[in-house]
Amino acid sequence: MTKGVLLSVILLFIASSVSFSAVKKTLIDFPTFEPNIAKVADTDQKIHESVASNNSAVDLSQYGYPQVKFTAADWTLDKWKVILASSANTTANNVASYTKKASSKRFNDVLGTRIHFIEGRFLSWAMITPPFELFPYYDDGAYVNQNDSKEENSLVMGILVNVGQIKSLSTWVYGLNYQMQTAVRLRDRNDRVSDYFMGSIYYDGWRKLVWNNPEYTDSIQDRVLQRLPLYPKSYPFIAFDSFIVYKPEVENGGDFVVYFKDVDMEFDRAVIREELDIDDESMWGILSKERLKKRVNDLRSIGEKLYLYQQEQKRQEASGKESTTTTAPKAK
Repeated sequence: MTKGVLLSVILLFIASSVSFSAVKKTLIDFPTFEPNIAKVADTDQKIHESVASNNSAVDLSQYGYPQVKFTAADWTLDKWKVILASSANTTANNVASYTKKASSKRFNDVLGTRIHFIEGRFLSWAMITPPFELFPYYDDGAYVNQNDSKEENSLVMGILVNVGQIKSLSTWVYGLNYQMQTAVRLRDRNDRVSDYFMGSIYYDGWRKLVWNNPEYTDSIQDRVLQRLPLYPKSYPFIAFDSFIVYKPEVENGGDFVVYFKDVDMEFDRAVIREELDIDDESMWGILSKERLKKRVNDLRSIGEKLYLYQQEQKRQEASGKESTTTTAPKAK
């Protein structure tokens, strides 16, 4: 046996005997979402104010834009949005479609959603989304999903970084015997969204729905091996985008209620770099500049909507106070 043939046999043996070990992490967990996103919102505001003090371009008030702050109260579960299909997108249906923080005996706080589908035997759908797009890193380029230990993916809040191939997704969903179906929509670092069909909700109570990637394999020799571009691109990350609920023709529509507890993911790490010889971001600051540019755009668009929403809240609160202090006319 020649050396070349022997080397090929050895490499083939190694490839067939080595398998990948997928990492299992929680992408989003509603019992802990509000306190975790509160930490992110607080840190985000402090970092943004620090960056803005050294960069006048971030201060949009000099251009006449309203000054707004994203706080933990803006991310609570009752602020999540229900977006209806165009055929069902009426004022009456929108008013009757909203989210709440629901109390579960098994899981504590979960995301409860009421959807008012179009009535009749029509196909329809609804998306349940966070109030704002979940962002992966702060204005200074640091990832948001890290606790004080700075460990990778240590804070569960809807973002997972360093994600390669996805092996599986799972989500606990509470059904009430309706033949609706559900999917999880995820967004990657290139702003591409992918829908993962989780299955039917035609059951009663909590059930763990699972999507398994049919293209996933543990065998190295059967994988498509590739090099991923690193800095100045961010590590490949996955962000939670929305839940989707589909109404089939067999359901008459009208009111529908569903509860979600979490989304778990099994995946391969995209990049294994245990120790960085050079801290790229601290030297070049490219990611922080990209984040800052996006932040300014967010403050112009989302900030304007948030400002109008806060103004309407103040008007309603003022009207409520006036109605309670106004004395009723005396009966004649």
